[in-house]
Amino acid sequence: RIEKAGKTSYSLGTRHVGVSLAKFPQVVRDTIDAARLAVFEVAPDDDGKVDRPDLDLETALGPADWHHYVELVGDTTAGAARKGRPATAAILMMVEYEDISATLDLEIEHEVAAKHIPARGLETSAFQDDMLDRLFDLRALKVQIEQTKDRHELEQDSHDDLAEYCAGTDTSPGTDEKTRKDMLAGGYTNAEIDHIDDLMVFQRNASWIPQLEKLFADGNVFVAVGADHLIGDKGVFALLRKRGFTATRITQ
Repeated sequence: RIEKAGKTSYSLGTRHVGVSLAKFPQVVRDTIDAARLAVFEVAPDDDGKVDRPDLDLETALGPADWHHYVELVGDTTAGAARKGRPATAAILMMVEYEDISATLDLEIEHEVAAKHIPARGLETSAFQDDMLDRLFDLRALKVQIEQTKDRHELEQDSHDDLAEYCAGTDTSPGTDEKTRKDMLAGGYTNAEIDHIDDLMVFQRNASWIPQLEKLFADGNVFVAVGADHLIGDKGVFALLRKRGFTATRITQ
């Protein structure tokens, strides 16, 4: 719950895949349904993309890394990723043990549309597409593949991340300790990892605040963005508090 000058709005930190809206307490759906405006990272009708040529990832990665990628994700997923972008292959690897039919942001968008609630975005789809393409490049994909031992590790990573999200215990935005260790082992420096976090999380948080401040002035706004953006001293809640807002966690 976000309050200032007698106006109240709400924000939900989402997990983009793996958790369904049906898993949340009824108060979440009730709050969505009562909103005058819904705000997402990207507006529901924004399907802009950055047009870049696909890569032959089997060739680009080399035989050893491609073989291990196939071991990790299986023939079907690897076949779908082979002609494409490194970012897509990386994401497919991350969600190998996720329920990809549970897409919380999309489900909230559908709820909003069913209730005829206006919706808008904080940034464009093209911006996100370009950012992911630059940060999850071939180098990042190779490190991700080479530092992942086996499918059990992928499964355990998904389990741990999901458990942390559901318990609401994640207090460290950006690259987690395990991923940082893997990236360092793969040749990244701490400065490079910090820069990635700044681009992926913190700069975006800061760019959203002026928009949210204006939207919250009239109250009754429901904001759904990735949970990582809300936590920490550079998170959305901390930045709003510096502008005189009160942010209170709702628990049931």
